[in-house]
Amino acid sequence: MEIIKRESRILPTNLTPEERMVLALEMANSIQAMAVELEVQKNLKDQMKAKLSELQAQQTRLSKVVASGIDYRLVDVEARWMDDATVTEVRVDTGEIVFSRAPRESERQGRLLIAAEGPG
Repeated sequence: MEIIKRESRILPTNLTPEERMVLALEMANSIQAMAVELEVQKNLKDQMKAKLSELQAQQTRLSKVVASGIDYRLVDVEARWMDDATVTEVRVDTGEIVFSRAPRESERQGRLLIAAEGPG
């Protein structure tokens, strides 16, 4: 017999018990890494979806404000006792009347105390 050529090939090979154990550990690590990666990607998708929902809500609110020309803001309002014994609530920034109403009991009591004390 004469060897005319020598080469390496990939052929089926029986694993030793130790090799099987090493590969089983690698497989377990790979399964765990995949589970972690899937959870990370799910969390990122949830965050991205929440951000898109937030932006959509902002666009909806802004489009309503732009279309109506009205936005709700915190404005200082004064309650004024009027000569006709009503209380008128007036915007401080524009002087616009917001609401006129009958005085509350506490407001009537306050007026009575002021009247009882007399002028300054």
